[in-house]
Formats: sequence, C-alpha cells, structure tokens
Amino acid sequence: MKNRILLFAVYYMVFGLFFLSCRSIEPAPVEIVEDVETISEDVQDQIEPIREIDIDTSTLPSGTKPLETYTMTNELTDFSFDLFRNLNQQHPQQNLSFSPVSLNMALAVIYSGAMADTREEISGLTGFAQDADEFHNNWFHYFSSFAQLETDTLVDFNLANRVFVEQTYPVLDAYKDNVETYHGGAFEQTDFIGDALQAEERINAWAAENTRDRIRNLIPRGTLDHLTRLVLANAIYIKSDWRHPFEEENNIQKEFHDISGQPRTIEFMSQRQNRIPYLELEDRKVIQLPYTSPHLSLMIILPDETNVRDISSYIPDAEKYSQMVDNFILQEVYMEIPKFKIESQFSLSGQLKQMGMEKAFDTRANFSGIGGQRDLFISAILQKVFFEIDEKGSEAAAATAIIVTTTALIPDIEEPKEFIADRPFIFILKENQFNTPLFVGQFVSP
Repeated sequence: MKNRILLFAVYYMVFGLFFLSCRSIEPAPVEIVEDVETISEDVQDQIEPIREIDIDTSTLPSGTKPLETYTMTNELTDFSFDLFRNLNQQHPQQNLSFSPVSLNMALAVIYSGAMADTREEISGLTGFAQDADEFHNNWFHYFSSFAQLETDTLVDFNLANRVFVEQTYPVLDAYKDNVETYHGGAFEQTDFIGDALQAEERINAWAAENTRDRIRNLIPRGTLDHLTRLVLANAIYIKSDWRHPFEEENNIQKEFHDISGQPRTIEFMSQRQNRIPYLELEDRKVIQLPYTSPHLSLMIILPDETNVRDISSYIPDAEKYSQMVDNFILQEVYMEIPKFKIESQFSLSGQLKQMGMEKAFDTRANFSGIGGQRDLFISAILQKVFFEIDEKGSEAAAATAIIVTTTALIPDIEEPKEFIADRPFIFILKENQFNTPLFVGQFVSP
C-alpha cells in the first residue's frame, strides 16, 4: 500500500512539472478576485459565478507594464476628483453628476495627436505618459479592461469612441491607426463645411444610440460651423441591479436636510443588510453598495454633520479615495437612501483651462499628430450626464464631445450601523479592477 501511494506521488510530481514546462511564459492576466466573505451565502446561490476580467496579454503591444498602468489610473483619479471639485465650486448648491471616464477617454483620443507643449500640458494634467509608446501601451491595457464589461451578462454596458472628421480634412494614417488600435475608435466622414447642422444631428443621434437614448442633444444647435474639422466623441452607458435590492414597501417619507438649510420631505429607500462594506472616519461615514455584477459598486460618502453648507470638503483626492477603498469592513448596516435622478450638462473648457490646459484651446495648440500641420485647436469640450437610482439598481449614461476647429482661418458589533443619507452627500459609481470612478456626483437638494 505504501509503495502504491509513493508511486502515485511520484507520478503527480512528474506530471505537474511537465504541465508547467509546457505553459508559455507570459505576463499573468489582470483579474478581479472578490473575497467570498464579501458575499453572503444566500446570495451565492442566486448569482452566477464571478467571472474574471481576463485580458489576453498576447494582443498587448510589447513593453506593456501593469504597474505603469496602475500609476496612470491613480493620476487620472486625482485629476477626476480635482475637476469634480472645480465643478462643485461652480455649482455648490446644485445636484450634479459628472463622468470622469467619459472625459478621460475623449482626452486620450486627442492626446494621441498632441505634440510638443500641448502634449506636455495635457500630460501634466492627466498623468498620460509623454512617450507615445508608453502611453499607448498603458492605455490599451486600461481600455481593454473596460471592454470586458460588455461580456458581463449581469450589467447592461456600452462604451464607444468615434471621431467625426470633416470629409476634406486629411488625417494622418498613423493617427487613424493609433485611434483604432488603442482606443477602439472609428472614423466617420462628415460634412462640417457644407452642412454643419446636419452634422450636429448625426453626432447627437450617435450619442443617443450609444446611451440607450438617455443622452440627447449633446451638442446644442448652432455649436458647429464650417470651421469645425473634428468632433471626438465618447459615450458610456451602465445599468445594473443591486445585489441586495430595496423593497418598495419599505420606502419611507422623511425629511432631507437641504444644502440651503431647508428641510424637505422626500421618499427614502430603506433596508437592513449584512456584509456591506462600511467605514467610519472622523467626520464622515462611507458605504459601498454592491451590484449583481462583481465588476461595479456604488460608494456613498455621508458627512456626519446634519446641516451641511459646503459639500466640497468631503470630495476625496486619489490618496484618500484609495484609503477608503482599502479600509472597508463588512458590517451589518441599516440604511436609508433617497431615490433620485440627476441630469447635468457642462462645458468643461473653462475648468480645464484653469487647471493648466491652456495652449490646447488657442492658436498655440499643436495637434500636428492628427493631420500633420499645426492648424487645429480645441474650441469646446462638452459633456452631458444622466444618473438615476431606485429600488432595483442604478442607470448611468454620459457622452463627451471634444470639438476641434481649424486655425487656418482662426470591528464585530451586535447592533447594525446606521447610514441615514438625509443630508447632502457624494456618490461615486466605480469599476472594481482599477477602482476607476466612472461617475461622480453630489446630491444636495431634492
């Protein structure tokens, strides 16, 4: 008997060594692995097995380094919260929602054609590597992770990039190749010179189609003209159900303490749920609501003070955001959260200029990597956002357009934690691989 056991042990050792020697030596794919402790036993029986985000590294350009990609995403996160803080200062008493990822993807497309000082300015703001190969490698790795969401049957997800280009404008083959290869973008010939209004209608129809009709009239009538040469457009749509849906019969009517100081009676969803990521800090509470898709979650940052007059101090930077994500503890939580719907529209040009991206918006711009000449500058960056949460889950959509004009003419506890969101709060819809904030917003007034 002992001899048979020894024989089998030797057999498996030899087989194991042979199997390992046959495997190709490639970088390991980036994975999302969610600790099973974060999912209650009753839910495990109801949802599909967690699928990994598995990037085929054999398709990556040579030199791709995941650590460099994480560094880029961390700097993008810092940029995203800085810009949201800027928007808050402009609209301190308004509900608003902003999509950092939609803007960043549109900026990445035009960055592929930025040169010299213009490239340096955008790089300093976003964290994009100035070296073209390094940037494209990191961006491809990052962008590919989002593409995996489209195969997740637990979330309705769509992401699209398109460059609408004036039909007479000569775009360099190298720029076309970069946009198509690294950004998943397509080019569409457009008649801006002869019929700018029809071009607006076409771009708006594209944005609506790619956001399930949630984003309409992205470009206001009369924005484009015969000097427009390109519109770089991005659209993103996300709809997913809560892992622990709220029951409508548990909804309650109670006061929400408005940012202006006026109490308002509104409808709150309520539930008591175990194993919710929860964090208490000195001046705020934070929860993370899971969706049925393990790739997404919604963070809510709730100030401790009841009468909030300035929500901006609760907007995190990348470091604080990362610390919150890393320090959640699974707790039983009783929560009351208002149902809401927010629609926002911005012109982001002014904010980006204030933050240091100046040359790109005037005749000093150098986007010669697009057409081979210094004849282009950004005339406007527009974004429109839709965000709604209810008992079943959330729905979010955003579209961004960068309009480019020619310059030729110009611990364990027994009692549940409480999370009563009856005052202004910050919300962050994020993906769970790089923890990228996809949508960031503030709810300050019903």
